[in-house]
Amino acid sequence: MTFVKNVLELFGIIYLRFRPAPRVWCVWLVAVNAACLYFITHIEGQVVLAVTGLAVALQTLIYQRKGFVRILGSAHIMWIPMFAWMAARMDTISLDPQLSTWLLLLLATNLVSFIVDVIDTVRYVSGERAPYYNWYQA
Repeated sequence: MTFVKNVLELFGIIYLRFRPAPRVWCVWLVAVNAACLYFITHIEGQVVLAVTGLAVALQTLIYQRKGFVRILGSAHIMWIPMFAWMAARMDTISLDPQLSTWLLLLLATNLVSFIVDVIDTVRYVSGERAPYYNWYQA
């Protein structure tokens, strides 16, 4: 039950504590990734769902141990093999225009997020290790 509580806190911080611009960005990021449910009959949709679930689980474990720290985005490293695998399947993916459009949007969105994640990870490694959001703050 603690794990579920921490998942809810993590999303609560993102949706209720973030300033407006980062909040809108996170809503977009989650929506584009959650669109995998529309494509769930495709292996690509299933893989995105699995990788997203694993990333959220890893972020929750980090959150449980360290709080809302800059290293949380490092869980998105799993996007690299996911997109590499998809790149190898472009001949199949390109046959479905809707799937291709979503995957291109997913790649662009996740690439921007990944750049932010790399910057945050460098800042964490450089010493910015204190949690910068807290569910219980006033």
